[in-house]
Parts: sequence; C-alpha cells; structure tokens
Amino acid sequence: MALPAYGRAIMNETTLIIAFIAVTAVAVVLQTLILAGIYASTRMVGKHVDALTTRMNEQVLPLVEKALGRVEESAPKVQTVISNLAETSDLVRSQAGKIDEAMTEFVGIARTQAGNVDVLATRTLQRADVTVEALQHVVMSPLRQANALVEGVAAGLGSFVGGRKARRAKPVSTDEMFI
Repeated sequence: MALPAYGRAIMNETTLIIAFIAVTAVAVVLQTLILAGIYASTRMVGKHVDALTTRMNEQVLPLVEKALGRVEESAPKVQTVISNLAETSDLVRSQAGKIDEAMTEFVGIARTQAGNVDVLATRTLQRADVTVEALQHVVMSPLRQANALVEGVAAGLGSFVGGRKARRAKPVSTDEMFI
C-alpha cells in the first residue's frame, strides 16, 4: 500500500521522533553509566583518602605533636641563648672600647717615655763627651808639662855632664798618652 505524500511526511516525523527518543535514551543510559563510573572512582578515592587520613593520624600527627612539644620546650632556652648572646655582644663591644682606650693611652705613654729616653740618652752622651774632654785636659796637661820638664832636665844634664849633645827623647803623641 502506498501512502500519500502527506502520510510519508507523518511517517518521517514519527520516525524522526522515535529516532530522537532512541538517541536521547542512549544518551541518558550513557550518562548513567558515566555517573556510575564517577561514583565508583569517587568511592575508591574516598577509601584511599580514608586510609591516608588514618595513617596520617597514626604516624604523622604524633610526630608533629612531638615536634611542637620540643619547639615549645626549647623556646625559653632559645630565648635565653639569644638574650645571653645579646648581653655578650654588648659586653664584648664595651670591653673592646675599653681595650682601645687603654691601648691608646699605652701608646701615648710609650711615645712620651720614648721621647724622655731619647732626651736622657742625648744628655748623657753630651755629658760623657764633656767629661771625656775635661778628663783629657786634666790628664794630658800635667803629662805634657812633665814630659817638657823631663826633656829640659835631660837637656840640662846632657850639656852639664859631657857637653854632649843632649838626645832628645822622641816626643810621645797625645794618642799614646790617652787613657
């Protein structure tokens, strides 16, 4: 039986509606399967998260609590050490200042004393020179006079005794007479 064109159009519309309903049904079934897969994955991840949470509660949290306890226990000691370091730093700085002052004073005194020693040594050497000159004059003048007297007596005796020519004694240099 042949259907009129109008009937074919209805048939086509009906076929199309059925096709759309079928595609929609397949899409809904597919979505349901995807959601079921997501649900299964989520349950597995949830179980793993529960296991990790349990393990963390059993192993990691006690370690964190111990670490926090040690930090809280050590905090006053660390504060004391920091305070002691600050005091020590201040003390060292103060002592360094005192040492610097003492060294500056010591260097000043040493320079003054070095100047005094230089003056003393210079005066001592000058006085020693003056003393040597005076000693040479005191010792050499009588020796020269005695030498001249001895030469005069020798010359007089020589001319008196034998008319011989008096031998002159070799003059003694002043360097040989120096004591």
